[in-house]
Amino acid sequence: MALVVKKFFVSPTPREDGVYVEILARESGLFAWLFALLKLDPNYCLRILYDKVQYESSSVFGFSKVIMPIHSISSVSFGTVRPWKLALFWFFVFAAGAYAAAHLEEMQWALGLTVSGVVIAILLFILNRELTIGVKEVTDTSYDMTLKRSIIEGQEISEAKLEEITQIFTAILDAHKAHS
Repeated sequence: MALVVKKFFVSPTPREDGVYVEILARESGLFAWLFALLKLDPNYCLRILYDKVQYESSSVFGFSKVIMPIHSISSVSFGTVRPWKLALFWFFVFAAGAYAAAHLEEMQWALGLTVSGVVIAILLFILNRELTIGVKEVTDTSYDMTLKRSIIEGQEISEAKLEEITQIFTAILDAHKAHS
């Protein structure tokens, strides 16, 4: 399930509450946005502090909060997923329409549908990318977030920001190792 970012903070120096990284996200979609207006939206939050990592999830049915000591984190990961299957699906839908138009000898429609299919597939592939970030405990339990662009909230996280998060996290772990 892809989430859209409602609030995002990352800094190599912590803010006043000790947080270096905070990602607050909600489920994507129009209905989820409407529920957000009513304060009934499912929220997910990942926070990295100097001595712990917090992962929260909530919905109208309740909430769950996990607080992990920094020493119990074995890894942090991030990456990008591009929706190639969705892009290919829509290309084939337009290609089928173009084939039908060509079969009816409507070459202008066939050409228009083919070009439209290529353009839509490329736009979907480029604009609908999803970013993932997560932490894994030494017990092999993962806490991941899959994030996508939010048009309504206007928040977007880039690959560079996710890399910055991992660098901050690594620096915190190295500081703890130096003090051990």
